[in-house]
Amino acid sequence: MLKSATFTWTPAAAGKYELSYSSTSQIGTAQPDSNVIARVSIGVLTSGGASGVQLPINMPVKAFQSIYVHCSGAGNLGTVTLS
Repeated sequence: MLKSATFTWTPAAAGKYELSYSSTSQIGTAQPDSNVIARVSIGVLTSGGASGVQLPINMPVKAFQSIYVHCSGAGNLGTVTLS
């Protein structure tokens, strides 16, 4: 069971992070298909610094199932921790 996703980032440019069952990003689409699990929009902090958010997911997963993280925004750094 995928219970939650914790996104943390240090933004260099405005962008989005996407957690998906699909290897192809859908960040540019207004209506993603059912493969997109979660999306996080990030903005630029003019004074620098890091941000983060934890999202409840509660979805079943299968053994060896691939989950992808897609990112937009030049130079953005971050992590996603799944639990």
